[in-house]
Amino acid sequence: MKRIMDAVQAWIEKHMVPVMNWITARYWFGIVSDAVLYVVPFCMVSAIPSLWTVLRNFVPGLPDISALSTYSFGLIGLFVTFIIPHNVAVKEGKRDRAMIAGFTSVGVYMMCMNAQTVDEGTLFDINKFGAGGMFTAIVVGIVVGWIYKKTASRSFFSEDSVIPDFVKNWFDNILSVLISLFIGYIFTFVIKIDVFTAIQILMSPITGFAQSLPGVVLIVVIQNMLYFFGISGWVTTPVTRTITQAAIAENAAAMAAGLAPQNIYAYGFSRYHHIGGQGATLPLAIFMLFSKSKKNRMLGKATIVPSIFNINEPLVYASVVNNPYMFMPMLLIAIILPTFSYLWFAFDWGTINYVNFDMNFAPNAVSAFFMSGGDWRNALLVVINFLIAAAIWYPFFRAWDKNEVKNEEARLAEKEAKKAERAARRAARRAEAAPAAAVAGVDSSTAVAASADGAPDAADTPESLS
Repeated sequence: MKRIMDAVQAWIEKHMVPVMNWITARYWFGIVSDAVLYVVPFCMVSAIPSLWTVLRNFVPGLPDISALSTYSFGLIGLFVTFIIPHNVAVKEGKRDRAMIAGFTSVGVYMMCMNAQTVDEGTLFDINKFGAGGMFTAIVVGIVVGWIYKKTASRSFFSEDSVIPDFVKNWFDNILSVLISLFIGYIFTFVIKIDVFTAIQILMSPITGFAQSLPGVVLIVVIQNMLYFFGISGWVTTPVTRTITQAAIAENAAAMAAGLAPQNIYAYGFSRYHHIGGQGATLPLAIFMLFSKSKKNRMLGKATIVPSIFNINEPLVYASVVNNPYMFMPMLLIAIILPTFSYLWFAFDWGTINYVNFDMNFAPNAVSAFFMSGGDWRNALLVVINFLIAAAIWYPFFRAWDKNEVKNEEARLAEKEAKKAERAARRAARRAEAAPAAAVAGVDSSTAVAASADGAPDAADTPESLS
């Protein structure tokens, strides 16, 4: 077992880790990653009307507040396309151009929607503003951001020009704005390409594979293996979240049209296999509460509450990362739980997620219930997966805990031996010091006696003797 784990670890450290480090260090990866994280609050806000909609199924008289979701989560594509070139300008030290860069990207993004003009006005497909347009938003944002990056150092004015800075900024942005809009114009009105459809076609091999069983399992295996070797699964977020947000938007649209959702790997699918956090470590935290190892028992007490709310970094980095006993359960969970969950939905035993209940810290069964529109079978899937994860973790935990107890006993015995050794050395020093003290005491007594015999009495003064 140890040889297998060492071989896998060596392969990952040699081949996978350098690739991941190279990817995460790329300029555009960081820009896109930040943009995706910026829109998380809007996704979380949408959880409130999503929860409210579930309640309306039981209390139809409640008002419809879905507009809160439409104009928060429903606009994240628009937000992302603004943030990307804005952050590029900031990163290039051109904060004075950042806002205009973002506005330019919004203009190009909306131009690519190819809105239709009718008698009533101009019609935009609002679905393109949200998660359904995420891929296009990212592409447009990158293109506009690249243009601003290339033109950031260019100015129509010299540094010692007396023209006010804000006026300089107006003119210096004209070139970037014109180039960006002209590119959008060429694709949309000259070549007449539906940019949204074209990008979806280009991304379809990736999104299609992600919606297959092998694709889902591969994604989770990569996440768990990276996490086992200390690389947080957050590094995959820009890719996975873009895919799953678009998927759940399509599912929501299908439900609104009276059709069944089709994208199994939609946002929130991780709730079924990341129980207590990535790697389904909630059972491990519970086992630690009853550990025979003092260290593990203390760790269980410290991490059980965060684990309930899917915060498992303290637990993983303290007990799982690079731990030979934990490699196999992390791998088995990455294969078995996503497979079982995928088949659960493929056999129509539950409702595929279509509600964007973006509360990562809610207990998984709660999230599963609301993201399915109130289907208790999804919550049951979480419970079953929890039991499966517990069965996988238990034997490996017991073996590791037994080894930890032996290590603690060995450390305690070593500590007691050192303590006894120090006590023996102190006793030996006292024994060595005792004869010397006794000799010193005898010599002192003799000196005192001699002084008493030979010294004249106080009365025997010269005056008294005479």
